[in-house]
Amino acid sequence: MAQARVLITDDDDMTLEMLEAALQDRYHVTLAHSGREAVVKAHQEAFDLIVLDVDMPDMDGYATCTALKSDSGTADIPVLFLSARVNIEERLRGYRVGGTDYLTKPFDVIELTAKIDLAVEQRARNQYLNSQFEEAMNTVLTTANMYGEVGVVLDLQRQLSNCYNYTDIASAFFGALSKMGFEGSLRLMGRQGVASRSGQGECTALGNSILDHIEKSNGPKIQAVGDNTSFNYGNVLMLVRNLPMNPQPGQYPQDEIDRMARVRDNVALMAEGIVSRMRALDVELEKSSFEHTQKLVAVTREALVDISAQQHANRMHMGQVLQRMHTEVEHSFIHLGLSESQEEHLSNTLKRYISEAMGVFDHSNQIEAHLNKLIARLNG
Repeated sequence: MAQARVLITDDDDMTLEMLEAALQDRYHVTLAHSGREAVVKAHQEAFDLIVLDVDMPDMDGYATCTALKSDSGTADIPVLFLSARVNIEERLRGYRVGGTDYLTKPFDVIELTAKIDLAVEQRARNQYLNSQFEEAMNTVLTTANMYGEVGVVLDLQRQLSNCYNYTDIASAFFGALSKMGFEGSLRLMGRQGVASRSGQGECTALGNSILDHIEKSNGPKIQAVGDNTSFNYGNVLMLVRNLPMNPQPGQYPQDEIDRMARVRDNVALMAEGIVSRMRALDVELEKSSFEHTQKLVAVTREALVDISAQQHANRMHMGQVLQRMHTEVEHSFIHLGLSESQEEHLSNTLKRYISEAMGVFDHSNQIEAHLNKLIARLNG
């Protein structure tokens, strides 16, 4: 497998040398000493990931990432930020400009390589999923009626009735969100597990960290997260990017502010529809699990009945065999020429061992009684 091509950007030469020494055996490493140099090299060569230091003069990591994401030729390259800043505001800033992950200094090289590998693998998966998603979206867009904003919500409700897993639900949601002109992240949690998705496929590590923050935060179901809006419905979490809760005066025309308010309301309706669909899927899964358990109980009950009947038949048969053996041995005494004491000794020995053998079956009676109790409980 070819080495991943990684562009490392930092204005500190010592940091660049350290990173190059740590990563060059694992990746094809290229160095850039500034944000501007990184943008130039990203257009000259094809990279699988770009590592950006946040604190750089002239053009910092966020501005560099913005420039990369604004160009279609470099927009899909994952960006991993390195920074000494650890607060949620900085991570939100990195998320807002399109970062894939965020690693704080000082960092561990093993953690850095793990994050690079994850981002590179996720990019490859997302490219594949994105091609499938675009194909599905083209089909939807050519067949769906062009409704207004309310029509998009109603269309999603109809689609949800045919969604039987979280991937289908996420695809339907992002299709509806795209029609409204927005994108974001979604996390679904239920009996089918946990799925964190974006419109491009799997949610990035940075997107996941923002969803984690939303999940842990207290407050209303709908609230601002930077200039984004989050929707927390317990087992359904959403983050709609670039949908501010409280736009600043003069930031947007009034008609756009009104439209964004309607979008928030419509996304809330979509979230409630998704919650209802997930609840229905959970009920169906519980019903299926219950029916499966019932079948197992029925099979177990039949097996126990068979075991109990066989146990009883074996006991009766063995008793008969032992009794016939004792009778035949006593009849053979006539032909063996044994003395009375020898006959008595042999007869007593047979009786003793027959008694011990039947004692074993008396113990089996206790097992049989226990089996009957189990059968009675299963029948109840």
